[in-house]
Amino acid sequence: MIEVHAPAKLNLGLEVLRRRADGYHEIETCFVPLRLFDRLWLVRAAERACEAVGAAPELRLRLAKNIPIAAGLGGGSSDAAATLLGLEALFARALPADVRAKIALELGADVPFFLEPRPALGRGVGEKLEDLPGVPEMHWVLVAFPFPVSTAWAYTEAARELTLPRDPSSIAALLGPLGLLSSPRNDLEAVSSKRHPEIREARRALEDAGALATGMSGSGPTVFGRFEDERAARRAAETVEVPAGAKTIAASSPGSASAPWGWGVAKR
Repeated sequence: MIEVHAPAKLNLGLEVLRRRADGYHEIETCFVPLRLFDRLWLVRAAERACEAVGAAPELRLRLAKNIPIAAGLGGGSSDAAATLLGLEALFARALPADVRAKIALELGADVPFFLEPRPALGRGVGEKLEDLPGVPEMHWVLVAFPFPVSTAWAYTEAARELTLPRDPSSIAALLGPLGLLSSPRNDLEAVSSKRHPEIREARRALEDAGALATGMSGSGPTVFGRFEDERAARRAAETVEVPAGAKTIAASSPGSASAPWGWGVAKR
């Protein structure tokens, strides 16, 4: 049996730059992985018995979800990457890096990031990754909502309101050795919060609770606030007044120097 950890991620800012001929949008964003993860177990059932009768062994997968669904945290993409990595470990066959990357991109724009998640600048549709050195460990409070936001819908609506194409404004400059200290721009937030004003309410609540910076991750609806340390984040998660139906999650993101930090295959 193989156990794989599938971490969540935050988008610290997201700028929509242009619409491509294939319908996707080119973006610039900063990714950081979170110590909040799903767990995936893969089992090759009755392998020896199946081989004895000439049948292909069954493959069983079990997934324990901790990452909110359709929340802008990349849970589905991370699960897809975890499945790919788990299959490699289960069958003891590592794919060439270029083949693995190609398959990951076919599964979803965010999936390549989760093959080896660490603080990174994402360009293209998010698959062109550049490591960001010097990013410290950071502590967060996430406000997760009981409703989803469609990524495709958010991009389509945002593109109608933006004048495209645009030049990037170097989102990575917001992340320095002290971490995220100012609230980054997310071009998808205006349309998501127009439909769900709770997003703005949650940001204001985190700011009132002392967050150093706030924002919406990806297409939302999850809102994040960065706090000075773990104690401050946990205290805010317990006391912040969020919209009805929302829940708070205290989490941390590993710094550049601490990655890798335990994603991928955890047990065999």
